[in-house]
Amino acid sequence: MTSLHIESEAVIGAVTYPAAPPDVTGSIPEVIWSILENYVATRWSTAEVEFVVHSPCRNGWRPPYYPWVVQSVDGDPAEVNEFGEVTLEPGRHKVVCQIGGQVVTAGVQEAYRRLSAYYSDPDNQKGYSRYSVNLGGEISESWSRGRNTSAVGNSGAAELLRKYRKAGIAHV
Repeated sequence: MTSLHIESEAVIGAVTYPAAPPDVTGSIPEVIWSILENYVATRWSTAEVEFVVHSPCRNGWRPPYYPWVVQSVDGDPAEVNEFGEVTLEPGRHKVVCQIGGQVVTAGVQEAYRRLSAYYSDPDNQKGYSRYSVNLGGEISESWSRGRNTSAVGNSGAAELLRKYRKAGIAHV
């Protein structure tokens, strides 16, 4: 079982994000990477994460992100099986894992470029999800963009991240 029994997760220390692709300027890598990572189960950034896991029975457990290394269970060094999972006995456990560090491929760099370009585009109508016109007295016009998940799709980055996507990522 992976994320079914996670009660909470907390990042211990700092998250380290990869640099932006060399030809991208004016972006904030932490923002773009976090949006891309929230869309998928893969982590290119690295962080140490503490999970509080409730195990109703004895089972093999691993974190819901890729890649991962389970470091400790309840303060003791982790004993992992051939799949990198730990066996948890019934009860609550604190599991500390090293998450992330996946190699940034050319396709992922292109997804970064697309999302960065989408946010930096001065044309505010690009990717709008709501549009209104008021002709009462004065003529007014307004539009608004969708949320971050819409931006990933509207920018074209989602197509490049499809192989990293995992259904049910929202687990906490």
